[in-house]
Amino acid sequence: MDLKNTYKQLTSVDIDEQRRLWDERGKGYYGEFLVFCELYKSINGFGKILMNLNIPTQNSKYTEIDLLLIHETGLYVFEIKHYKGTIYGRDTDPIWTQYFPTFPNQTFKNPIQQNEYHIQALKQIFPNLPIHSVVVFTNLDCNLKVAISNQEIDVCTLRTILPALNRRFQMPYPTVSLEGINDIFNYLSAFSKMQKPVTINAQEASFFSWIEPAIIELENKKNEVEQIKNSWTINNENLKKTKKKHIALSISVVTLCVIVSFFTIFDFNQNYNDKISSLEQKHASEISALEEKQKNEIAYLEQKHEEDLFSFKQKFLHVDEIGNEYIDALNEYVKVSNVKFSTLSKDAVSFTARIAMNNDTYGILLTQSSKYIVMTTSGKVYEYDVFGEHLKYSVIANRIGKGIRSYGDLAKAQFFGISNVKHISYIKITGIELFKLDTNRTTVKTDLEIELYSK
Repeated sequence: MDLKNTYKQLTSVDIDEQRRLWDERGKGYYGEFLVFCELYKSINGFGKILMNLNIPTQNSKYTEIDLLLIHETGLYVFEIKHYKGTIYGRDTDPIWTQYFPTFPNQTFKNPIQQNEYHIQALKQIFPNLPIHSVVVFTNLDCNLKVAISNQEIDVCTLRTILPALNRRFQMPYPTVSLEGINDIFNYLSAFSKMQKPVTINAQEASFFSWIEPAIIELENKKNEVEQIKNSWTINNENLKKTKKKHIALSISVVTLCVIVSFFTIFDFNQNYNDKISSLEQKHASEISALEEKQKNEIAYLEQKHEEDLFSFKQKFLHVDEIGNEYIDALNEYVKVSNVKFSTLSKDAVSFTARIAMNNDTYGILLTQSSKYIVMTTSGKVYEYDVFGEHLKYSVIANRIGKGIRSYGDLAKAQFFGISNVKHISYIKITGIELFKLDTNRTTVKTDLEIELYSK
């Protein structure tokens, strides 16, 4: 079963579309999708999953649960965060800290206390069921430094979620029957966006599965036309053989009967030749019409395929900024050259390029939030910080413009997770600020992006 379609059935969310947009909401959905995949493929025991449940609360409002596992050992309520950095906090602290070595720290609400609000809403509905709190941080660049005093709460990463749950499953909780699981599932389904019931049993689909139907249809059409053409070729050969036999027979008949009625036999042979000629013309016309139909169908499918790929690339290039006059102008102002790749190891490549401004009015600034966004030929999207532990940020060093510096060479970036430079199809850099070349360096527009490489 296709895991992405299964996830869409539960949530009405197209995870590929969210990954291409890659805004904060899209990252949240992607984190939820990663947890869903881990549970769906590897969970032990009997259970069912529901996503994005809006459960009513005591004050006539609703609270949204990211993911709920209805298991034979009880209900498992998941609060899911796709955060980077080192996370510090205690289960009793109202605020937790997200620490970065070279960036300002960020704070966020205690996810355990957020999850407790969800659990209290469920206890109103199922007061006698064991309900467990699970907080999961799904980003691989996340490091947990949290202190939990309540042994009934699990705070884990994507790597440790299954061991944590398996420990829970082995505890002597009251078991829920299969009928009970189904009853709970059917009752709570009314609070979800689920399109149809889904159980735990699936395998993943490729990122490009949304354009595969057009490719398969094109190949099938080509094969179908080739089979028809081969059939016509065989029929044509048989027709030629039949014609030769009939001509030989006609000659024999003419030779035997020439004395009796030369003119009658001649007229018969002429009529027969006319019929053969008519059949050949009809056959040639049908082949010509078939080839023209084939050509038109292939041209249509190829055009549709190109339009689908163009639409996909446009969504990836500028996210919600398609048609943004500043992005269009920025790519005219900036010249990218000296693009260089090299292989670092079996699972990492490096990249560098030169950025130059060819405009007398504006300059650009790389910011602390600048990132490389890399798309591979297989459709996967990777995100890398431009500045971090190995590259310190400086406002002065990262301004480019007339009167400041005419160009800037990007420090060598390391793209981990990509094994071969041939697999890279597109690179852009985000978090670009456009400013005027005046005394105050007045900011014109932030959060812009520049295309660095396209295969």
